[in-house]
Amino acid sequence: MGLNLETLVGILVILILLIMADGLRRMLRERNTRLRMKIEPRHRRDETEAEGSEDRFNPELPSGGARVVQRILEQRAAAEEEAREREQPAQPERPAFRAATQQPLFEAEDEPEAPVHAVPQEEHEEDIPPMRAEREPAPVHEPAPAPVREPVPAKPAARPAARRPEPPPRPEPALLEVIVVHLIAPRGHRFDGRELLQELLESGMRFGEMNIFHCHRHEHGEDVLQFSMANAVEPGTFDIDEMDREQFAGTTFFLKLPGPGRPLAALDRMLDTVRTLAERLGGELKDEQRSVLTPQNMEHMRQRVQEFERRLHLKEQH
Repeated sequence: MGLNLETLVGILVILILLIMADGLRRMLRERNTRLRMKIEPRHRRDETEAEGSEDRFNPELPSGGARVVQRILEQRAAAEEEAREREQPAQPERPAFRAATQQPLFEAEDEPEAPVHAVPQEEHEEDIPPMRAEREPAPVHEPAPAPVREPVPAKPAARPAARRPEPPPRPEPALLEVIVVHLIAPRGHRFDGRELLQELLESGMRFGEMNIFHCHRHEHGEDVLQFSMANAVEPGTFDIDEMDREQFAGTTFFLKLPGPGRPLAALDRMLDTVRTLAERLGGELKDEQRSVLTPQNMEHMRQRVQEFERRLHLKEQH
């Protein structure tokens, strides 16, 4: 039963398509017939008029006006040919040129100005001379003599710019090395100013320049700076008159190179001084990175001093 129903549906669809196709075919045929009927009366009307004007209709063009344009062009060509046969030659249609040649003629006579093509040639053949005769020869301007140029004296060759003196070589930066050790009070505590001052004086340090403490030694009959100690808190100075009444969070010992004649001996003396103060005041020793000062760090400081002495010796040789 289902198969028969599908067959019937297919047949109906085919019939509908056939009916639609037939209707479309009839509609197109009827439309073509109407177009032909509209065109044929016009064609018949043009055939009746073709006896007097055969050139007005061109079946090849839908507008039928191509021959009319061609006839107008032929009439223009004939008129131009007739004008050439006369004494007055045809001039190119330049509005500016016609105005320039006709202006003197109409100014002499009290007549209104009119365009050239509006004046009939036959009525004015005796009064108006040909157009070419009216041209006034253009004044010939003789070329002005070229100015005589005086010879320009040759410029002397430019001298090469003098070389700038090369700047003197910059002096090499002076070698400088600073060994730093910090003595820091335990967390939550501070060093007593009176006690700190007493320990510094007993270790041989004295208050001096820049308001800090220094350690000096006699070398070769001279008083030579060995190392110094500053306040760990900015600005790094001490008030000697108020020091015994103050408290300090820490101090900073530093050895500057070049300086003492025996740098290794000065370094050992500085390390001995800070270790003694740390034991007596209960402080902690730190290196320049604020890390705990260990025997390995102290040995590294000694190597730095030796390396500096070697570089300084090489520089002095050069």
